[in-house]
Amino acid sequence: MVDKRYLSQQNLPEIGVEGQLKLAASKVLVVGCGGLAAAVLPYLAAAGVGTITLMDEDQVCESNLNRQVLFNDADIGLNKALVLQRQLQQQNPAIHIVALPKKFDLENGVDLTKAHDLVIDCSDHYFSKVTINYCCVRSNTPLVYASVLGWDGQAALFTMKDQDPCYKCWQKLAPQAINTCTQSGVLGASVSIVGSHQASLALQYLLGYLQHANFLFVFDLWSLKQQKFKLQQRKDCKLHFSQTQPLPSIAWSELERIAPYVLLDVRTIGEWELGHLPGAKQVSPGQLLQPEQYNKTDNLVIYCNQEWVSSCVVENLQNLGYNAFVLKGGYAAWH
Repeated sequence: MVDKRYLSQQNLPEIGVEGQLKLAASKVLVVGCGGLAAAVLPYLAAAGVGTITLMDEDQVCESNLNRQVLFNDADIGLNKALVLQRQLQQQNPAIHIVALPKKFDLENGVDLTKAHDLVIDCSDHYFSKVTINYCCVRSNTPLVYASVLGWDGQAALFTMKDQDPCYKCWQKLAPQAINTCTQSGVLGASVSIVGSHQASLALQYLLGYLQHANFLFVFDLWSLKQQKFKLQQRKDCKLHFSQTQPLPSIAWSELERIAPYVLLDVRTIGEWELGHLPGAKQVSPGQLLQPEQYNKTDNLVIYCNQEWVSSCVVENLQNLGYNAFVLKGGYAAWH
């Protein structure tokens, strides 16, 4: 018996019954359940993507409602992933919706990305995007990226194959202005335009169509103009060439060799309070995206629990011209 739910899209020659079976067997991880997700998720669910995992630690607040259109006043204060899980499961009971109401980070990210066929970045902060990209590179999991701020939008599908680019190949340095949608402003309809392109790129990948892979789509959301740029793997991107061009690192026992130095702990406040290295200062990774409080002659030693978060931070600091080092083994090795 033909499933009438998918009949219209199965009539498309690019999909058919075989394509529908591919979608049903697919596992997709969506990081961030805000404005972009509001445009992406209903189309993934309606198309019959078999397993969709939603990940977001945030709660719905009133300022979200102008662009995160799957939420209403009754959802304020509730976790976004849990709210969307209920809605999407009602939309299509035939698929499997998993909600993870917690933060995606470098401690859980590689295993999560490895367990899925595709990752969709619906986050709204630069460091989150760097983290998602890092984990996808390490697990060789394709990534559909998108971003909207003010009237500017971008979207791209990164296949993460050996010779293909990643997000950091294009966005080499942290943006000069790292603002949120609330600070810079954003129109809900603009987010929907970019999110629809992101959903299309995701479905095309799951169907095996890679014609638009590794291109950057740039949107002027006021004039409604669009441009398309071919992306190339950057030969000095340390995510691809870490073995031949390793990041500067130093062991705890060797620190006196580079004294004076600044020891920076980029773990969470909760982890810091449970214990930290002597003489260290706790900072968030986001504070080191544009580290204006430090001189480029300072020796900055960065550590996290192991080396994943600190490696991302040091890579960005090195590209900005700072003397930055990864503490070998991180807090776990010292402890």
